[in-house]
Amino acid sequence: MSIWNYFLRGLGTEGTMPVARQNARQKNRIDISFRLADKILQLQQLVATFLNTKTKGISKQKMWLLLIGFIILGGMYCLYLILSAVLIFLQ
Repeated sequence: MSIWNYFLRGLGTEGTMPVARQNARQKNRIDISFRLADKILQLQQLVATFLNTKTKGISKQKMWLLLIGFIILGGMYCLYLILSAVLIFLQ
């Protein structure tokens, strides 16, 4: 089942996009975008619920320390990438 069939089912001939030189009905783009947005929001809610249950027992102080550590590690990695690119360029 293609991704178009999943989001377009019930909207026309077999739920597929119109093919060039065929008399296929134009799909309603607004309806398609609402269906896609609804699926994205459902997935987002599912992930948020999962992450909230996983982090339920962690204290606020530990969460702050994890956040600060993550930011520091990410910043150090970005600096490493920038400096390595500059050093390669200067050689």
